[in-house]
Amino acid sequence: MASSILKLAQIGTLESRKHLFAEVSELVFSDLDQRTEQELAIFAEVILKLYDTGSLSDRTILASKLAALDNVPHDLACRIAEDDIAVAMPVLSDCPAFTQEDLLDFADRFSSTHLQAIAHRKDLSAEVSDALAARNDRTVNRILAGNRDIRLSRETLLVYVKLAEEDVVLREDLALRSDLSPAACRALLPLVSEENRKHLHGLIEGSLTQEQLDQIARLKALRQDFGDALANPDVNTLWQDADRAGMTVNELMILLLQDGRFEHAMELLSARGRTSSKVLKEAVYNGKPELVLKTAAKTGLETSTFAMFSKIRCNYLKLPASHGPEWTLAYKKHLESTASVRQSRCGDFQANRGAKKPKPLLQAAAPQPAAE
Repeated sequence: MASSILKLAQIGTLESRKHLFAEVSELVFSDLDQRTEQELAIFAEVILKLYDTGSLSDRTILASKLAALDNVPHDLACRIAEDDIAVAMPVLSDCPAFTQEDLLDFADRFSSTHLQAIAHRKDLSAEVSDALAARNDRTVNRILAGNRDIRLSRETLLVYVKLAEEDVVLREDLALRSDLSPAACRALLPLVSEENRKHLHGLIEGSLTQEQLDQIARLKALRQDFGDALANPDVNTLWQDADRAGMTVNELMILLLQDGRFEHAMELLSARGRTSSKVLKEAVYNGKPELVLKTAAKTGLETSTFAMFSKIRCNYLKLPASHGPEWTLAYKKHLESTASVRQSRCGDFQANRGAKKPKPLLQAAAPQPAAE
């Protein structure tokens, strides 16, 4: 390849420079993760001189290969960032080579499509997100509102609350943020659904963690992606489809309970916990928690999911609400007890393996009487 690169460099035509761009790139990509900073600096110097002659496909490959590299030469990263969005997108959204000052510069002068890629970054400072928001692009605003890896300034959040009055998508993403101030939460309360209103009240009271908000967003995305298939009344088929889609049993259980499908939730529990549906339902209806706890544990239900199951059971059977926390506490103790027994057995097993039985001592043979 080295000889062909030299020949292409000597020819000097536009077409030869185009091929030279591709071959030099391919040469470096062959051992990209082993390249030293000095080698990458030389590569960047050559590629920058050839950049305008590289084809769109070759420039796209170049950007995708370099995007996640920690030591991408800064000048090359900036040149790629200014390219067509099809080329620049992976670099703008992921490349660590840019400083916050670079991003501020981009936010001031790049196109809307370029800004959309930048808005996905996980390292945006409040100053950069403010600059992006100041461009007042609807799609950029929606992406920023949905980017829960960054913190938005109080000023930008209040601007977004105002925009949320007319933008449903922005409103839904905004309601799932953990950095909303109490004032922003209160302003959103009359705009959002009853479900999101509860989330906002939780934020005001400081009771919702980022992990809980992420789960809410995950369930929302699953519901959208799964679509009409979620309404399938055949629970076995529904679980198979959900499992193929990467949904956990806890997530499917929560979605069923959210939709008021308690009968289907019990069927899922019996199927995954390998318990007779009839027997399990009798235990649920007649208030016999032992079997229900064991089945839920075999299914792998988390305590929070079982708490939701217990609460919906009270609503479904018109039982006192106090029954829900009682079952949840019993389930938590059951899991702890099961884990303790398992750990104890494991310890006993290891101890038995480590304790070697002493070899029996060979008894000395009794002396034979001497022959007379």
